[in-house]
Amino acid sequence: MEPLVSIVIPTLNSAKTIRKTLESIKLLNYPNVELIVVDGKSDDGTLDIVKEYKNVYNLRIVIEERRGRGVAYNRGVLESKGKYVAFLDSDATIATPGWISDAVKVMEADDKVAVVFTKVYSPLDSTIMQKAIDTFLCKGFTTANGAVYRRDAVLKVGGFNEKMNYLQEDELLHRLKKAGYTFYVNYSDYIYHYHRNSLRSYIKQNVEAAKGAKAYKAFTSEKWIVKDSMTRLLTLLISFALPVILIVTDKILLFLALILLFYVMLYIKVNLETCKQYKWSKYTLLAPFLIYMSLIGFFIGYVSPQKS
Repeated sequence: MEPLVSIVIPTLNSAKTIRKTLESIKLLNYPNVELIVVDGKSDDGTLDIVKEYKNVYNLRIVIEERRGRGVAYNRGVLESKGKYVAFLDSDATIATPGWISDAVKVMEADDKVAVVFTKVYSPLDSTIMQKAIDTFLCKGFTTANGAVYRRDAVLKVGGFNEKMNYLQEDELLHRLKKAGYTFYVNYSDYIYHYHRNSLRSYIKQNVEAAKGAKAYKAFTSEKWIVKDSMTRLLTLLISFALPVILIVTDKILLFLALILLFYVMLYIKVNLETCKQYKWSKYTLLAPFLIYMSLIGFFIGYVSPQKS
């Protein structure tokens, strides 16, 4: 018999999106699943919608009063009965039938694989801004959204770090690898998930990313995160300092040429590195501007004092 897989869906005031998420479960070609909705005391009717699906799926609702992604993830793992635990955001949808079955095949064949990450893309009906963000984020894969974990491996290393609200998947992967486990990236299946759709929320997201980077460094002492953070900070500072110098010295034409050069360099870089569906598309035209906004958000988050 196929092993049971627990699909954990954390929710918090997700009434606008949760129905679409739950409907997408029907697409799966893997029947032996249980659904665990970990809710943070929603007050917008989220649970009323979820309860409609109790007769459709093997579904349980768990109320978790404490806030935080790591908290919700860990509660889901503890409540799960499956050999494997998959995570799906409450505003995400399953795009391919084999999401669970393909991951299970990989982990059943190799007990050292602790997690199978699944590619996450922006949905077809996304806005231009959301698609533009996806052009430079689509290559990533270390996100719990769409990931399928080996339950006993997660528990063995202590679960998700509840002191982190960003990059907690990377920190958990760090501990899993130290414990002798490995990971796999499933490129055959994918999950749909919307990116931020306003500059304010996008910058705020990158503020949190910077805080996550500092926490990741504190918990792991990994050098790559320092290099990545310093590259972002220096890029922003140089791109800001040089134009200021040129404006002060009344070299406006050189200033404009520098802005154009910076844009073109980022534009080419995005197109060389992006996923094939975005190469030289209209969405990459906006990407350099959004990357610069992400650097501003990252800088704000990195220089802000860390809360104890």
